[in-house]
Amino acid sequence: MKVRSPSFRMDFGRCVSAWALLLPGLFALVFDAQAGNRLRFIDYAQLPGDRLEFVLRLDGPADSPRDFQTENPNRIVLDLPGVTNDVDKRNLPVEKAGVTTVQIVEAGGRTRLVFNLVTMQPYTLKAEGNRIVMTLQGRHGGRLEQPALLPAVTQRPRVSPSYGVTRELGNIDFRRGEGGEGRVLVTLGDPKALVDIHREGSKAVIRLPEAVLPSRLARRLDVIDFATPVHFIEAMPESGGARIVVTPVSDRYEFSSYQSGGLLAVEFRAISKQELDSGDRKKPITYSGNRLTLNFQDISVRSVLQILADFTNVNIVASDAVAGNVTLRLQDVPWDQALDLVLKSKGLGKRQEGNIIRVAPLEELNKMEQDELEARQVVEELEPLRTEIVQVNYTTAEELKKILVGASSRTDKAVMETNPISGQRTTARTTAVDEGQTLLSSRGNVTTDPRTNQLIIHETSRNLERIRNLIRELDKPVRQVLVESRIVIATNEFTRELGARLSLNRAGTVNKQANTYQGGPVDNVDYAVTPPSDISNISGDALVDLAATAASASGGYFGVTFLKVGEYLLDLELSAAQIDGRTEIISTPKVVTTDGAEAYILQGEQIPYSQNNAMGASNTQFKDAVLELKVTPHITADQNILMDLSVKKDAPGARQYSNGNVGIEKREILTKAQVSNGETMVLGGVFEGDQVDKTDKVPFLGDLPGVGFMFRRTLTQDKKKELLIFITPKIVGSALVQR
Repeated sequence: MKVRSPSFRMDFGRCVSAWALLLPGLFALVFDAQAGNRLRFIDYAQLPGDRLEFVLRLDGPADSPRDFQTENPNRIVLDLPGVTNDVDKRNLPVEKAGVTTVQIVEAGGRTRLVFNLVTMQPYTLKAEGNRIVMTLQGRHGGRLEQPALLPAVTQRPRVSPSYGVTRELGNIDFRRGEGGEGRVLVTLGDPKALVDIHREGSKAVIRLPEAVLPSRLARRLDVIDFATPVHFIEAMPESGGARIVVTPVSDRYEFSSYQSGGLLAVEFRAISKQELDSGDRKKPITYSGNRLTLNFQDISVRSVLQILADFTNVNIVASDAVAGNVTLRLQDVPWDQALDLVLKSKGLGKRQEGNIIRVAPLEELNKMEQDELEARQVVEELEPLRTEIVQVNYTTAEELKKILVGASSRTDKAVMETNPISGQRTTARTTAVDEGQTLLSSRGNVTTDPRTNQLIIHETSRNLERIRNLIRELDKPVRQVLVESRIVIATNEFTRELGARLSLNRAGTVNKQANTYQGGPVDNVDYAVTPPSDISNISGDALVDLAATAASASGGYFGVTFLKVGEYLLDLELSAAQIDGRTEIISTPKVVTTDGAEAYILQGEQIPYSQNNAMGASNTQFKDAVLELKVTPHITADQNILMDLSVKKDAPGARQYSNGNVGIEKREILTKAQVSNGETMVLGGVFEGDQVDKTDKVPFLGDLPGVGFMFRRTLTQDKKKELLIFITPKIVGSALVQR
């Protein structure tokens, strides 16, 4: 039997009696260590087919180890009960066949080997004499069908452990606590059996790998009558173990577990809605350490710290006041969470400095930190002041002074005072100045020199270094942005008009020079040489006048005589006009500004207009009709540019009012946009379309086939106008900024 000897604090007078008590226990420990089995060395070799074989050699007969595996991280764990470790290395690097390292930990009368894998893979185990052989089948050697935290599928027969314990569960019971909590009690056949408790949705699941569930316990219990957070308890066997599913009444619950000997207790406590709404419950801490499994009975806290230090390769320094024993049953938890649980259970705390973790009682740590702060404050109050001049380059010294000094807050407070002579009580007002927002110490001060743009700082050496680093971060060149806008006004106009005029004219002649009608034979009329400015000047009566209105200005006409009766002629005049035009106006304003500063540029004219005042007198005022770009850019962390934009393109209108004033055509956009550096974005646009199809005709005659064109006039118009506004921001390079 192993004898655990507690630590004693004794004086020299008690040494003799203490050694008399400890010597029998020491002899028992030495005898037990000599009689136990030892792990001498570990060897591995790579086999064909991406397989890897590990050989564990002991100095005595080897029993089949207890094994299980975990996912996230991927590990295979072997437990050797009653075996001590004689291997020098605690961390064996492998880096072959998907195995990175092998960790060896000895505690609680057993040796644990943790194989860290890249991906999960099947394996086989066998014990031969004083050797244990584990063969990994390779990452492509098969597909794992077992769920996480269950034992691996091996090719060896499952036998009961050699130390004579059963894996069959004794009982599953339920009790109600004094505070209304529900307790699920599981009697384990093996006190060292593996247990995994976790939540799956709203339910809690208790997994017992390698445990045997008797048929009498495979049932469902309805415990709603106990008035606890638990509703159902269902026990069922599964591949390689047993599974107990606890269904709660609602989702608002929390559970905790503890074990005493072979009795496992899982306690469920309801959480009220007030606790959730008030936020009194602490938020869970996120742990990121590598996962491990600890299963020890009555082990000293110092031994647990040693195991964690070997597992994580972190230096742990424990205070002399760290003492006591603890029982652990942690399955696949982060090592930093396991450390916190052990420390909280014993009222201990930790402080980490680099790769060193210092462990001590909380009172000792708080006292140590308080002493350090007091010593630092005394040094700061006694430290001599120095004067230093700091040159400011990219901002003003006055702006930096405002940041260093901060905004002092004043608080007016009413105080009742008693006059010692008259005994009367009066109200006096006092003003308290809060200097807590300043970055200077209580003895420091700062002034500026506007002429040279320098800061003159009178402070301690420690604060001077801190202030200098702050100024170095703030006094940096501000990046600049070139913002280019493009305003495009495109106009497309098409007009086509066809018409006819049928008139009755007297026969006569036309003077080629004066274009006057003088009478004479119709053969003397020469329209091709000198056409009249307006065919309506020719004397005669128009029977049908549907000529094109724009024929004389931008079109053409054609005349023919159909019939001559005596002195009269029946003439037909065909006229046509077509206008096809395209206009494109492009305006491109550009401006450069710093990050976060507003800038604008404009060009145009001011249009005068008259306005009557209240007295009836007329005065002249001016209205802007300009091209303007106003922008405030902000460069984001991902090198995009966020801008507040205002773009205008105003121009005098074509319409003139009766009082002589003219209108202004407004084109304006006000928006906020985010554009990538150097890219172009369309901020907006306006499209206007005007289509006209018009026909003037004489009823019935205009619809006659063949001759209907002589009695109608057709007009087709298609006008399109489009406004587009583009923006292109560019971050000006550092070379241009320095230039």
